[in-house]
Amino acid sequence: MTKIKDVVGGMEEDMKPENQVVSLELDKELKENGYKQEGLWWWDLETKSILPVGYFSLTIKSNPQRYVAAPTVAELGERLPKTIRTKDNDYNLVIVKDLNKLQYEAELDYSTWDILKTIEADTEANARAKMWLYLKKEKLI
Repeated sequence: MTKIKDVVGGMEEDMKPENQVVSLELDKELKENGYKQEGLWWWDLETKSILPVGYFSLTIKSNPQRYVAAPTVAELGERLPKTIRTKDNDYNLVIVKDLNKLQYEAELDYSTWDILKTIEADTEANARAKMWLYLKKEKLI
């Protein structure tokens, strides 16, 4: 008998703050590529910990080089376009959790047979961040 826990396996793990925000390494790359430094969560570069903005908002302003905005899945979703237009097609951004590989995939799909780009990552936040970086580097956003 299949239990609901088996169907949504790992859901509790996905909801931990460290899985809802971009990894520190990807976050540094986002900042270097012009991702706006604002949000609900921030990485402390000295302690390598994630902190909520309300906890230390004045500290960020007084010591901005120590902190990097850690965008959440939702914040990245707001900044990523739903559709990318190229000279040939309009591609839809699709984010899926591949239960067979236990990872997330971000794809730009025109159809099942025409996929512009597929990106794999361990969390949905990282998949979205990698897609934002790809789109930025390709000058699609």
